[in-house]
Amino acid sequence: MDNQTESLFQEENNKSRVDILAITPGDFQLELVHQLDDKDASAIIDLSAFQEGDLEKNARFNATSVRKYFHYPKTFPLLARHKDIPVGYIVGITLESLNKESWVKCDDHWGLGDTAYIHSFFVHPKYERLNYSRILLYVFTNWLSGLGFRFISGHEQEEILDKYYSSCEKIKHFENWQNQGQDFWYFRKKI
Repeated sequence: MDNQTESLFQEENNKSRVDILAITPGDFQLELVHQLDDKDASAIIDLSAFQEGDLEKNARFNATSVRKYFHYPKTFPLLARHKDIPVGYIVGITLESLNKESWVKCDDHWGLGDTAYIHSFFVHPKYERLNYSRILLYVFTNWLSGLGFRFISGHEQEEILDKYYSSCEKIKHFENWQNQGQDFWYFRKKI
């Protein structure tokens, strides 16, 4: 964020409000985010730009959307840190909160309140070899299970499904998902 932008995240203590869900011996920490400070919000925006593959493009998250999606209990946002630096995130939302999306009706669990939709999931490639993505997904799904959710769902490319969501149910194939030029599957997986 530039200095011209009024802070949307600033708190009195100037620190994000989080609950620590897990810490590994290698200084990897997973946090449930209640509210972000400017520093963490900027780091997430930068990570989302990196995820898109071009740091000059508009990021997936911006100052408004990062505040909207990293705000438990309205969403289910986990932030991954390595040595106190944000390196990844996963954000879930209830399937029912997507009631304005036409595709959501393809899931016969819509309306049952037992499915969390994965809105965003990214870990910086530098940390892939350390299995941080798998650890983040594992902690996320176990935490959701403790809240009473029975399934996760989302849209992913087939090769990602095979890597992270083995034994998932492929519900519907979407060609050129959201005009990205790539095909995605809508999937559901028991947790």
